[in-house]
This record gives sequence, structure tokens and C-alpha cells, in this order.
Amino acid sequence: MDEIVSAVAEVARYLLPALGSIVLLYCAVSLLRHRFPSPEFAALVDTKTGEVHELTFWEISLGRSPTCDVVIDGDMTVSRFHAVIARRAKGWTIIDTFSKTGTFVNGRRIEKKTILENGDTLTFGSATFRFRL
Repeated sequence: MDEIVSAVAEVARYLLPALGSIVLLYCAVSLLRHRFPSPEFAALVDTKTGEVHELTFWEISLGRSPTCDVVIDGDMTVSRFHAVIARRAKGWTIIDTFSKTGTFVNGRRIEKKTILENGDTLTFGSATFRFRL
């Protein structure tokens, strides 16, 4: 009986690392084969100052808070966490995060997720930006 256990242990000693290596190689090949395309780069251009904010992440938060990706300083009509712009399969979208003054796209207040187009005007409180692809 001890001989059988020794034989199984000896086989498992080499078989398990080999099996693990095969699984790891399969995962690596799968990841490399199914790469997601990099997002289109976009930017927000402040219409008052001309300052350009590059949107380099998949999700960008906007507001007065210093923890936001795009900080809108000195404007009390902008909420601390006013809106989120995100890259999705259909393109760039924006959603209002229950701000007091609302988020407007081309002068229309948005109530739900809205797809952004090149040249759209975004208004957060009294701050206005142009969306650029």
C-alpha cells in the first residue's frame, strides 16, 4: 500500500506543476488574443479660460472636490461631485450625480445617462465646457 502512495505522490510531484503551467499559458494566450481597443482620447475645453482637461481614464469625475479627476475651482454653483463622464462601448457618456444645479448637454438638462458627441457643450452650474474627441 505504501508503494502505491509513493508512486502516486511521485507522479503528482511532476504532473501538478505541468498542469498549472499549461493553465497559465492558456490564460496568457487568451488575454493577448482578446485585447480591448484603447479608448478614443477626449478632452473638455473650458469655454471661459480655454484650459484643456484631457480625459485619459475610462471614468472621470467632475466637481469642486479636490478628489475629482477634473476639479472646477471657485464656482459654488458646481457640486462637490457633480457628474461622471465614462467611456463605454457606444462612446463617451455623461451622467449627473444628483447635483443641485443639474448637468446640461447642449442646453438641455439630462436626467439619465447621455451619449456625448464631438463639439457638445456641457454645463455644470455656471461652468461651461466643450467636449472634444
